[in-house]
Amino acid sequence: MPRRPFKARPHRPNIGKPDVPVFSRATVLDNGLIGEKPLSRTVFETSRFIPSPTQAENDLYALNTLQLRRGWPLEQLSLQIPLEYLRDTLPPGAKRIVGIAMCGSPYVFNCAEDNLDRRIRKMYHRWQAFWDIFHSSEYVFWPIETERGYFVTALFHMEKGLMDDPNFDPDEDPNADIPQVENPHFTVVGAWSVIDPQRGQAAQDRAARIIDRIQRIFAAEGITFDPGSYREHQAANGDRWALPWVPPPSEGDDWSSGIRSFALVQELINRIISLYCSELGFTESYFNVPLNGWLNVDQVRHQMMGICAINAIEDMGWNARLAIECIQQITTVEGIPPFNARSLAATDQDKAVYIPETDINGVPQTVP
Repeated sequence: MPRRPFKARPHRPNIGKPDVPVFSRATVLDNGLIGEKPLSRTVFETSRFIPSPTQAENDLYALNTLQLRRGWPLEQLSLQIPLEYLRDTLPPGAKRIVGIAMCGSPYVFNCAEDNLDRRIRKMYHRWQAFWDIFHSSEYVFWPIETERGYFVTALFHMEKGLMDDPNFDPDEDPNADIPQVENPHFTVVGAWSVIDPQRGQAAQDRAARIIDRIQRIFAAEGITFDPGSYREHQAANGDRWALPWVPPPSEGDDWSSGIRSFALVQELINRIISLYCSELGFTESYFNVPLNGWLNVDQVRHQMMGICAINAIEDMGWNARLAIECIQQITTVEGIPPFNARSLAATDQDKAVYIPETDINGVPQTVP
């Protein structure tokens, strides 16, 4: 029997806003059959047993932005949620030593110099939840949105510095030096870097700006840096990049920076798990060993979409499941007209991956 042609719905759906999503029923693939989702006898919004979809609005919004259009840059929420999932699903022992800091904002990292100190105080002064991550985690990952939609990733290996012995009584010997003991909190950056997937002078200038601002933010909190703690490599031609080496994007792939940030953190977390399971402490290989040269941004994006979808189902108390909605056009938010759903598809050229020591556009690429 020939398939009936796809027909547009007789009405236009309500269009939501990023901060006020609109939830509606959809056509779904239900047990192998495509049909209208029947109305439930339970009204979600008034049920005592099924949470309202608004309970999952952050995960649903992140999922929606990841699947709107393939080549759109990520927003902070779409990166933050999958990154925190990576940490939350670690074994308890490894989870205790890994921290994911809240995304840095262009409000601080892309503002004029004369506004910087005021903005740093406004955003980071007394932000206890943010600083607790650095003070309690040996390994910290901090994604930073340097310009709208463009992300770099700051990596930190934290150490416990020394502090005055709180049990020392100066009255016993006023001339004695106060003994030093290990601080129970991490207060020293032993090794760190800012990973920008781009190469060239523009990327180096951007990294220099981010490095300076991170140091000023940390100085206000009293976190210090070991001399020579920054990890970077300088090639024979003078190009520099932070360690570990990451596969550079192809021309025009700036939109993928957030996806690349997720892939970087995921691979480094796997290194931490290996160190933890081997009962080894921090080693320089954590920074010095290059990342895998095989990176398919579509594969990574689909993984991030799956994380957001499962998080949304969990927020709904597992009273939901994944569904397939058949569409011809994607309706987004006010101010953006609908566009063809085929923009989600990657071409064969888009699926190309980077392999170390190969040519990109005729330029030989090498791994340090």
